[in-house]
Formats: sequence, C-alpha cells, structure tokens
Amino acid sequence: MKLSVNQLEIKVAGLPQPILSLSNLVIPSRQQVAVLGPSGSGKSTLLQALSGLIDIMPGQLRWQDTDPAELSAPQRDRWRFEHIGLVMQDFYLTPGLSAMENLLLPYAFRYGHIGAEIKSRALSLLEAMNFQRADSKIEGLSRGEMQRVAIARALLLRPKVIIADEPTASLDEENARLIGSLLIGLAQREQCSLIVSTHDKALAALMQRRIYLENGRIRHED
Repeated sequence: MKLSVNQLEIKVAGLPQPILSLSNLVIPSRQQVAVLGPSGSGKSTLLQALSGLIDIMPGQLRWQDTDPAELSAPQRDRWRFEHIGLVMQDFYLTPGLSAMENLLLPYAFRYGHIGAEIKSRALSLLEAMNFQRADSKIEGLSRGEMQRVAIARALLLRPKVIIADEPTASLDEENARLIGSLLIGLAQREQCSLIVSTHDKALAALMQRRIYLENGRIRHED
C-alpha cells in the first residue's frame, strides 16, 4: 500500500514551531523503511500520523486511495484495524491471559467470536516466530517473547503495512537482533510495507531505506 505525504504539518499549542513538518514523502508499497533521529525529532509523531492515531488536515497524507483524515473516527478505527499492523514500544499485553489469548483479544473484541481459521492463522504466526509457549500466561514470558506475541498480533489480519515504534528498544542485544530479523522476514513473507522508528543502528542497516529526522524535518535519507 503506497504512502504519499504532502505538506504534512503538526503543531502543538504553546510551541512556536511545528513538531513535524514534511513537504513531501513517498513510500512505495512493500518497502522497508527505518525512521531515525534523536529523541524529540518527530519519529513517534510521524508514526502516529501515519497510523491515523492523531488528527491531521485532509489532503496531507494518503494511503493508496484512502485519506484517513477524511474518515470519521469509527471509520478510521476500522480502517486502521483492517490495514495497519501496529507494534508499539509498550506491548499492551493483558496479564492473566495466555499468549494466544492476548494475540486474539483485539479480534475477539471487534468481531465477538473466534473461528477455526483465525486460530490457525495465529498458530502459524507463532510458529513462524519460533514461539512455542502459546498457552503460557503473558506475565511469565521474557520481554523478547512478549514482543514476538505483539508482532504476531499485529500481523494477524494480514495488514498491508506494519508500523513499529522502537520495536527493539527494551530488549537486550541478542533479542534485539532476533526480533529485528524476524520482523523484517515476516514483512517480506506477508508482502507488506514495514515502517520502523528506531535508535537501533543494526536494525536500520537491514532496512531498504533510512530516513533521518531532525527538529521535525527530514534531514537526509539513504
């Protein structure tokens, strides 16, 4: 799903300058992109805008034929659920539930039932991530295992785009390397775009494209 950004500007009350200002950005379908920059450079704000999690003006951002800003809030939530797989820095997993229950929870909330096909899809994603503790309570898992569950959850409905905010930030070096490789490999397997904000230079080096932000603007890319 192709992304087109045109004159995107996000302001915060009380600040003289926009916290994000992008004149033009195009990300072709299925491209893998790392967004880098120091803290406060606008990385997370950009990902929130791309996900439809913050309000922007119509005409500034388009995913293929859809401008999320033109949708009502319920329509935007449904569009995000069906087309964007989110991997957040905080895992947003529910204690007391198993890994599998956490993976299926958003689907169950929206559709009210869980059929055999979606269960099979969930199991196949966990197997692809070499995760074998589907019935274990989430609080008994390591952070690396929790991130695997969160990534599988993001991929459950075969999204066109995965958006990941610092997916390796809370992991040790070995788990960061494993999770980064799994995320890229699954994006390739699922044939979806991958947009990641990160300070992890090793992860960024594996991506097809790197965009560097500074003070809310694109400084350069390679």
